[in-house]
Amino acid sequence: MLRLPGMSYLMQVAIALIVPRHRIGVSLVVLNEQKQVLLLRHVFHPHLPWGLPGGWLNRHEDPAIGGLRELREETGLQAKLGPVLHISRNNHPPHLNIAYLAYPHPGPITLSGEILEAAWFSPDQLPPLFPFMYHAIATAVQQHPAPPIHSHVQTIPDHEQK
Repeated sequence: MLRLPGMSYLMQVAIALIVPRHRIGVSLVVLNEQKQVLLLRHVFHPHLPWGLPGGWLNRHEDPAIGGLRELREETGLQAKLGPVLHISRNNHPPHLNIAYLAYPHPGPITLSGEILEAAWFSPDQLPPLFPFMYHAIATAVQQHPAPPIHSHVQTIPDHEQK
């Protein structure tokens, strides 16, 4: 039946209309050479203001590219991206969250208008955070070595930047 003219297109339309979609957030556990975690105090999070760099993916955006984009937008930093540390489903608002490990390239932090403050925290002295952030940070600290001193910086390709 799918070989009939137009049936493949109709199937794609049906999938787009029927299959549930999720909002996807991406976060980065940015570790420096002392294994401290970069946390940001966000304007839009009044109850738990401190959190990992990150945000919502754009439509059709690769999660790795989205994480690096959010880091650059929020802090001006670029980083080498490591592995996925944690994936979770959250209910408020309903979304999936993907947390990656990242090693920052040296440079000044330049905060965006949605960030009030940036600070490096020891993993054993974290402020109150969303639960998935604690899990991602614990995985980063337990399973991954300190960042390489002269690591290659992974950047967002020009065609991926907005």
